Amino acid sequence: MHLIFKQIENFYPLEISQQKLLESFVLSILQENQKFNFIGKSTINEIWHRHILDCAQLIQYIQNPHEKFADLGSGAGLPGVVMSILGLKEIHLIEKSFRKADFLRRIKNISKNRIFVHQAKLEELENVIFDCIMSRALASLDKLLEYCQKFLKKDGYCLFLKGKNLSTEIVEAKNKFNFEYELFPSLTSSESNIIRIKNISTK
Repeated sequence: MHLIFKQIENFYPLEISQQKLLESFVLSILQENQKFNFIGKSTINEIWHRHILDCAQLIQYIQNPHEKFADLGSGAGLPGVVMSILGLKEIHLIEKSFRKADFLRRIKNISKNRIFVHQAKLEELENVIFDCIMSRALASLDKLLEYCQKFLKKDGYCLFLKGKNLSTEIVEAKNKFNFEYELFPSLTSSESNIIRIKNISTK
């Protein structure tokens, strides 16, 4: 755990208070994981590396922490709650499962920053718009871009944690959308990348 804090400090000045908040968040996930299956049994012992560090690395690519953020398909609050603890001033967690959304509402005060929970399907959510949209393990890139067209400000950007199929997903998404993107290597897996996307339009 302390090794993970040191790894985070390589790219973000982590405060002692933030370390304690991350510890509280992890404890909440572990206490209720059997009920919700937030993370696979095979990764429970690696929760700090596979989940917390994996999410925390996104903070490097945030342009302005005072903007309005969204985490699509938030689940246990990964990456949304982690990013809030690390300093995003306002983030909206969007989760279709009533029970998982209830969990998010119960633990959102772990963070000192503003967290809003929306229990809704993305297809049904209306009247919300964001400067930056994030997601982890939710859907293919082309599907994510469909959602982004609905919820993203014109000059906004997206940050997605993606796995080994990303190159194929980019090709498929390019068949439907025009967009600019940058790739950044993941700190937690040689097969994964972070993709930052902007200027999305339908072909």
